[in-house]
Amino acid sequence: MNIVYNDEKKDLPLAQLHELFIAVGWSDGNALPDEMKAGFMQPWIHSTLVISAWDGDRLVGAVRVLSDTIFRSVIYDLLVAPQYQGKGIGSELVRRCLAHFPSSGWLVCTEEKTPYFYKKLGFSEMKETDIVLGIPCRYF
Repeated sequence: MNIVYNDEKKDLPLAQLHELFIAVGWSDGNALPDEMKAGFMQPWIHSTLVISAWDGDRLVGAVRVLSDTIFRSVIYDLLVAPQYQGKGIGSELVRRCLAHFPSSGWLVCTEEKTPYFYKKLGFSEMKETDIVLGIPCRYF
């Protein structure tokens, strides 16, 4: 397996990216409605950083970051195809994100079952006094 990482291409192939979302359980597998299809790539294109992992011409992993590049950076949508999980691809994607903005503070919102993954990469739980608030996306 020869995984190649790319930190220059933000406009990933829509079909392959959607397949990754399906594979990790973040999409139900239904065809994207036209409204979503038109905007599906916008979060990726407008992110500060996108790093993708490729096995030949197959997209097997991707992550995107929103950052001011100095003080705050947030990891979004870390995806690795299930058959490629456990091979260090997700860790390498995160390490490459951290290397781009090494002095930045980092945040990630993760599922209840996966904080250990980020903790082994240096993330820690926020102080009890920190409060994270949100408004959910209308698509999810």
